[in-house]
Amino acid sequence: MTRLLVRLAVVLLLTVAAFWPAGPARAQAAQDFEAGVAAAKAGSLPQAIELFTKAIEAGTLNDGDLARVHNNRGATHRRMGNIDAAINDFSRAIKLRSKYFRAYVNRGAAYGDAGKFKDAEEDYAEAAKLRPQDMTTFMERAKTRAQSGRLDIAILDLNEVLRVQPRNREALILRGKYYRSQGDYKRAVQDFTLAIELKGSEPDYFTERGLTRAYLEDYPAALSDMNMAANLGANNPETFYYRGLVHGALGNHVSAIEDYSRAIALKPGYLAALHARALAALGAGDAEMARTDALKVLELDPAHAGAARVIKTLDEPPIR
Repeated sequence: MTRLLVRLAVVLLLTVAAFWPAGPARAQAAQDFEAGVAAAKAGSLPQAIELFTKAIEAGTLNDGDLARVHNNRGATHRRMGNIDAAINDFSRAIKLRSKYFRAYVNRGAAYGDAGKFKDAEEDYAEAAKLRPQDMTTFMERAKTRAQSGRLDIAILDLNEVLRVQPRNREALILRGKYYRSQGDYKRAVQDFTLAIELKGSEPDYFTERGLTRAYLEDYPAALSDMNMAANLGANNPETFYYRGLVHGALGNHVSAIEDYSRAIALKPGYLAALHARALAALGAGDAEMARTDALKVLELDPAHAGAARVIKTLDEPPIR
């Protein structure tokens, strides 16, 4: 569910580089870089940017080490959503070190975020030339191609990853999601099942398979997966929202309301869950909750047709 952070952690590889201080000033720049890496790993992104910038502005690092600092600062900018700044840093890293594989992959991913898919393809092609056997390029290119709506060729990239690394769980989960987006639910379930067999303690895998089984209208199996996700400690609003939908499909309106309420508690203003809870409340005969939730949805989105229909149903009950 926190699929953007996982992606960044894999691609950007914010690892401590091997600096070779030649004097106090350069040693301080190296320390600032290492502290910036630690801050980024801890999620203190503004602090990481400050430390990387300090290392860059020291003016004491050689081109190779300076390229690494720019690459890591770019990675951090991207995590913060500062895509233009990230691209600038990755470009600077490549200028300093023309065959910098990681910087090409990272800039390709950032170009994808910016919708510059042609530029992204060029960077991935260069990365593939530099390291033809490195599956990182195929993984990240698949994600960028999916961003552009080209799921067929994104799946081809993931097929190559899984040919070389058949136990790559991230590739299995991604390919499952792309199959599901194409409506190929059976293949999606197969991929999620393989990922679960490799690591059965990951709640998100069960959530993904459960959602897909719900698309197949296999609601008992979907509910079993959602329950397993919850038992494994799933604590994201989507898991409970999806389980609420499954409960609703099975006619368990009270259980659905409980799950939607948990989703809303985790994510206040969760529009889809509020609307779904309004519908479940209608089914459970709780007119007050249905009206309250529908009005809240309309407050957040005045054009929401579904919430308007709930109000209309409450104000004009069907003739018996």
